[in-house]
Amino acid sequence: MARTTTVLLVGGSGHWAGRENHAPALLDMQNSGWPVRTAVICDPRDPEKRAQDEGMAPLRELLVRDAPQWLNPDGLSRTELESVLDGAHAAHRFSLVIIACDPVHHRDYILWAISRGISVLCDKPLLVAEGAAHDPAAAESINTSYAAIERALTRARATGPCHLAMPLRRRANDVYRSVAADIAEVQSTYGQGITSMQLIKNGGLFRYPEEYLFGDAHGYRSGVGALSFSSYHYIDLLAWYLELAPGEATAVRVTNPYVRRVGDFLRTRQAAVLADLIGAGDTGRSVALPPQVLAAEADFVFNLELLGEDGRKAGLVTYSCHSNTYSHRSVGPQEFDRANRQPFREKGRMSQFTLDINQGSLQHIGIFKNDVVGEDYRIRVQRRRTPVVAHEPYAEEVFHNAHAGSSVTPQDVLQAMVRLVSGVSTPAEVADRIAFFEGQRLSHHLFGTFYELIAAGSVAGSAVGSANGGAAERFVELTT
Repeated sequence: MARTTTVLLVGGSGHWAGRENHAPALLDMQNSGWPVRTAVICDPRDPEKRAQDEGMAPLRELLVRDAPQWLNPDGLSRTELESVLDGAHAAHRFSLVIIACDPVHHRDYILWAISRGISVLCDKPLLVAEGAAHDPAAAESINTSYAAIERALTRARATGPCHLAMPLRRRANDVYRSVAADIAEVQSTYGQGITSMQLIKNGGLFRYPEEYLFGDAHGYRSGVGALSFSSYHYIDLLAWYLELAPGEATAVRVTNPYVRRVGDFLRTRQAAVLADLIGAGDTGRSVALPPQVLAAEADFVFNLELLGEDGRKAGLVTYSCHSNTYSHRSVGPQEFDRANRQPFREKGRMSQFTLDINQGSLQHIGIFKNDVVGEDYRIRVQRRRTPVVAHEPYAEEVFHNAHAGSSVTPQDVLQAMVRLVSGVSTPAEVADRIAFFEGQRLSHHLFGTFYELIAAGSVAGSAVGSANGGAAERFVELTT
């Protein structure tokens, strides 16, 4: 028999938790008879009001069924928050904490939970620090916080099971796992690792200046931008593939040749031309944005030189992110947005990327996606292998409805975590697709290192950042 899972849902009033993933997954488990209950929602936004105003039917149903207590953390110090959470834990005895709040607060909730032996499922990015785009100390705290969590997990596990995982869609998705299998096969059979990997991501996120002050969990007001918004998925993808096929590489030398910050972007013609065509070009142009918003990263490039044991260059990985690219946005600012009630993903955001992978002379894989966010995504994968090692040198496949149609989804991962903390084995087809903390070391360290370099560029330039990231570099070991 499964033990009842009592959930603390942090950030439960947001769209991802309340409409798209967490609430629906928990309701589905209840409908199947599974003993799980959301006892507390911790969020500065009133879940009752959010469910009504935003039309979040799953959140509204969860509130009716479980009648969770609402905790408002707004204005509380870390010590005060821990005291409030301890009181709630004493009353409800949480067995799982699901974290879906502003990422700058993830660290505090994670450390509180695992220090008390409570398992955690935390949305990406696992760790980011307020002001990391312009404050070197804040940026460096990302990796030091990782080490603190690692130590806390070790202490917690000395007395019993304690899990920390992330519902990473790409780690569980059929498309990316098929590519991973091809990469691993060439590495294991021929000893050929990845020698070049280039990822170009386009966000299409057109915003009016005033809209940089909005955005719920992923706003720019915390002094972080596009890197913490969606880039962790892609950083993790690069790290995952690189760990599967490192070849001769034992470390990477990371540099940041280009950064364009919000302040840089808003001084360009590009920042106004679409607004002029929409017919609302003057709206919001006179808004005085705070320095931390202007310094937040919008576009950036990172180079990862692959280095062998003797320092010999073994290849190159490049990640380019451009937030302000083609957008299908056709409307100006709305009063609904000014009330901070509507996420901007429905206002022009794109999901476009090209990933080009080479394993020496033996294999090339290309992955291509070009969709409006919210559509049924289509991903095209092309693979070529040299004819001397393959009976089928060229193969191509298009995955339709690639995210929702995957055999394992983020909802499946959440449900697997509920089963795990309830003392019931997780289905085999899902178990190896849960992205546990232990398997994310390289991804987390690259993410933190990227922020260290962005912050170093800010110090080297002006108060709102310079056009490049300076001459700084960092080295990251590939071994886990």
